[in-house]
Amino acid sequence: MRMAMKVNYKTGAARIMMVFNLVILCVFPLVYHDYYYDMLETKYQFYSGAAIVMAAAMLLWGVLCGRVSACLKGFSIKALIGVIKKLRIVDWAMLAFWASNLISWFLCVDWRWDAFWGTQGRYNGLFLMTIYMIVYFLVTRFSDLKKYYLDAFLLVGVLACLFGITDYFNMDILGFKANLSYNQKVIYFSTFGNINTYTIYVGLVFAVSMILFACETGYIRTFLYYAVMLIAGIAIITGNSDNAYLSLGALFGFSPFYLFRSKRGFRRYWISVASLISIVRFVGWINVRYAEKVLRLDSLFNLAVKYEGFSKIIVLFWALALFAVILTCFYKSEKFRLGRWLSGVWGLLLAAIGLTVLYALYDANIAGNAEKYAAIRNYVVFNEDWGTGRGFAWINCMEMFKEMFSLREKIFGFGPDTLRLLMENFYMDKIIEMELVFDNAHNEYLQYLMTIGIVGCVSYISFVISAVVRMARSVKDRPEVAACLFAVLAYITQAVVNLNLPIAMPFMIQLLSLGVCCKNRIGKGKDEISGVEEK
Repeated sequence: MRMAMKVNYKTGAARIMMVFNLVILCVFPLVYHDYYYDMLETKYQFYSGAAIVMAAAMLLWGVLCGRVSACLKGFSIKALIGVIKKLRIVDWAMLAFWASNLISWFLCVDWRWDAFWGTQGRYNGLFLMTIYMIVYFLVTRFSDLKKYYLDAFLLVGVLACLFGITDYFNMDILGFKANLSYNQKVIYFSTFGNINTYTIYVGLVFAVSMILFACETGYIRTFLYYAVMLIAGIAIITGNSDNAYLSLGALFGFSPFYLFRSKRGFRRYWISVASLISIVRFVGWINVRYAEKVLRLDSLFNLAVKYEGFSKIIVLFWALALFAVILTCFYKSEKFRLGRWLSGVWGLLLAAIGLTVLYALYDANIAGNAEKYAAIRNYVVFNEDWGTGRGFAWINCMEMFKEMFSLREKIFGFGPDTLRLLMENFYMDKIIEMELVFDNAHNEYLQYLMTIGIVGCVSYISFVISAVVRMARSVKDRPEVAACLFAVLAYITQAVVNLNLPIAMPFMIQLLSLGVCCKNRIGKGKDEISGVEEK
């Protein structure tokens, strides 16, 4: 009887979580109410409501099955210690992150209401952070990562991308922009709103589709994943946001350490790179050919397509893709041992690129040689105007943190999502002069440092890094785990210049939670991504 009750409880709980996973991955992206006018509020309320309903359903199911009463009757210090021992590093990091929000909120005497709900910011108060924690623990305890979750996510992602692409062509087929000014029309896309938020989501779609394309063995699915990747590639470029190249850089920079372990992954990586570069050129051609019908590119991609030798770069990468195909065809070993050597070379290449970027930043900002970087001056020369006001926010935030925060405030911050109140308290004259509202640092890590302090920022970084490490240890024979892993990597990289919103953050939490869930079992079948010769 007890065994039957146990099985029934687990089955019912898994079904509840399955519905929740599909709602967040498939329904949430398309939700809106009054077009762009209340997009943030609508997404926030829908996500919070869905999470609360899910948690209530899980609790009710536990009561009906007798699981809750059994847990209460069997409660003891020994049982509690047993539960605590089962917590993993990523679990502790999430608890520490939530606890830092709680402590920061408790110490925020003057702005406690705002810190709880995030009403003066982007609704990232203690309430939403609590929702994220509940979702994380329920998903990781009662879900299993199914491939159809990601397939459904990509299917809806294609719709969202197509809506965004039509916005680039000024079609507005959904009628979202009927009453917007031109300056507003160019920065609001699809069913997400601001282009930065939109490209965060599209970056996740691109990452998942690219990894699944690189690992898939079936012909039909391979074609479909490739088609999704192409559509997402067009969408992320026409999205016209510079945060896109950070997401893409993280994806193409780190994925070789996984994909180069197999012949299939090696050749499809280079096909993916060549395809993306070709898409950039294609969008650049559209930008010129249909200049009066499109919004025009105004990002780093625009600089790329204007480069005279860009066509030669396309030819070069397709030649590399062809070489990868030929090499893997003639490589007879069952395991792609050459991939280990190539991964090492790739690591050195990444290190060289990183050092070059650091040198350029030093040379332009400290050594005083900014004139050498005229073509990319807006990207390498840091001042208050850098990044559409991000420089102003970052410089003044760090000044506040160093000069105006007490030791307690440096450790625990001023309260979740209270940056707007801080900026207005210390820099109201500057804000009035610039005629801008600074309710977010536009750097997720700096935002946490200011609002929930060193403890909160470190715990959040520990959470995402430990999740990445756990997923990296589970990717063998599980390309869907790898897809979640690189999607999270893409997100945490672009977060350096972007803000945490309840429009995009829920997708990262969902993919991360599915990627690290307790039931990440090794699949029965094996494919070449784990080193077996493909037929």
